[in-house]
Amino acid sequence: MSLKNLAALALTVLLSPALGCGEGSDKKGPRTAGQKVFVMVPKGVHPYYEPCREGFQDAAKKYGVKADYVAPPNFELPQQVKTLENLIARKVDGIALSAVDNEGLISVIDEATKAGIRIITFDAPAPATRALTYIGTANEQAGYVAGKTMAELMGKKGKLAILQGGLAAPNLNERYEGVKRAIKELAPEIELLTREDTKGKVNETMNKTESLLQAHPDLKGILGVSAEACPGAAPVIKEQKKVGKVFVAGFDDLPETLDYIRNGTVAFCVTQETYKMGWLSVERLIEACEGKPLPRTIDTSVIVVTTANLDTYKQDMKKGLGAAGK
Repeated sequence: MSLKNLAALALTVLLSPALGCGEGSDKKGPRTAGQKVFVMVPKGVHPYYEPCREGFQDAAKKYGVKADYVAPPNFELPQQVKTLENLIARKVDGIALSAVDNEGLISVIDEATKAGIRIITFDAPAPATRALTYIGTANEQAGYVAGKTMAELMGKKGKLAILQGGLAAPNLNERYEGVKRAIKELAPEIELLTREDTKGKVNETMNKTESLLQAHPDLKGILGVSAEACPGAAPVIKEQKKVGKVFVAGFDDLPETLDYIRNGTVAFCVTQETYKMGWLSVERLIEACEGKPLPRTIDTSVIVVTTANLDTYKQDMKKGLGAAGK
């Protein structure tokens, strides 16, 4: 079996627990009288969102609201719009949305708002819409942290390629801008070669990585601003015996990424406080339903994961949320 087929099979196994999380999932029994129903809508089916979902459900249990989770099959605007239209028809009370697009969601979020549904965004904002707040990473600053860390690894010189899972996603574009700012300010001798669209897919990432290595044999760094970058780039780097010669790093703590950090193929990942995003989404939706004003943004911060904190960083994520030990 080829390397690409193995990667595809591995991703299928990784995603399999979430495959039941499509539209209409998590409708666990009837709501009680007066009980609020909040729904988390990610960009699509992806293991990255599982800690978000866990925090959302844990907080809902604590506060006595009903939590549903409805994931579009793919990271596509029409599918997310359809999901939101279905939830409007269901007359849910609140929606926590990871926006797959910005301006493309204006109309449907207007429709939900007029129907009395409170909508907030988490993980990926939609600043052009009437969403009440954004809970998640300050993405430009997170990109700056990633760029700074990579620059230090590269000795502040050499050729660097950026991998991005979709060029329309506002959160990923903000991270890219943060990377560029860090390189310009801290390591102007680093050459930013290109930004390649991986479409959020591991196989596409592998193809892009192979092409980059062929076109730029002196490439020194590959930095991904989305979750599929490390699982896609690392096996190619390993197969071509480039470990230690090409630094690989990216965002998000997928199990495969953590395994590659442990064995030294990936240098680091910038991990978002995903559990906190889910937990705070419930708390802010409750406040919105009570008519309380919400801040425009709530920064949940990031953690740079290396071999030094690989075994301890997850325990830190639940501190201060009443969720420790769960």
